[in-house]
Amino acid sequence: MKTKKLKVLAMILLTSTLLILTAAVSIPSVKATTTTTLFLYTTLGTSSVTANGTAMTEGGSTTLNSGNTYQFKATASSGWQFVCFVYADKTGAVGSTLNPYSKVISNPCSLEAVFIPTTNTTGTSSGTGASTISLFASAGGTTTPAVPSTDISSGLTISGVIGHTTTITETPGTGYTFLCWVTQCSSASNYYTSTTLSYTPITSGVAVEPFWVPTSSAITLPTPTPAPTKIAEFSSLMVFIVVAALIATALGTYAYTKRNKK
Repeated sequence: MKTKKLKVLAMILLTSTLLILTAAVSIPSVKATTTTTLFLYTTLGTSSVTANGTAMTEGGSTTLNSGNTYQFKATASSGWQFVCFVYADKTGAVGSTLNPYSKVISNPCSLEAVFIPTTNTTGTSSGTGASTISLFASAGGTTTPAVPSTDISSGLTISGVIGHTTTITETPGTGYTFLCWVTQCSSASNYYTSTTLSYTPITSGVAVEPFWVPTSSAITLPTPTPAPTKIAEFSSLMVFIVVAALIATALGTYAYTKRNKK
């Protein structure tokens, strides 16, 4: 009798084990999603930057899913044009003139959308006195004076004077080359290619930002569109002179032809 009970118990245990194993096979394995962060630099001339259609915050970090492909699209403010994206992570830096720009995100990284004014504009000084210069940080280099890491989002505040020159220099990081300086105030937006910026504020507030690009990317500034050639208008006196010259030529030709016929 005891032997029969043991057999029944063994059969129950075996059946239970088989059921557990079968259930385990049918349960799909769930892999935890890992995330990483992307820091988007604040850049002058930006209207918006989106990741897969979702707006990102300039000067802040966005959480992204590791291993996913993201499509970044930059939109310029009025009067500005897109130049390139600068992407960097622990594997290196990439520059791309594609917009939108697609990238598989696997590590903590940074992104910067570079814009320049469509036309350099010249404004006039508005008053005198102090001018606050906000110097913004960019990926790929440093400036003197330097922007501390605590001021990357808001920019370093430099005390300037309207009508007086302030000098800022740049130093590219390893693997980067200098592209240009961009300045913006209420009445003028400009870009400069000299490595040392000697800037004279014309208003009480101005933003300044340097841009660097990976040397391997060979990105250059777009060629400015030449201004259309203006055709000079003829004055009344000029019209009279031209008409008189044509008449004189016609009369001379007629007289010469008539004389030869004789």
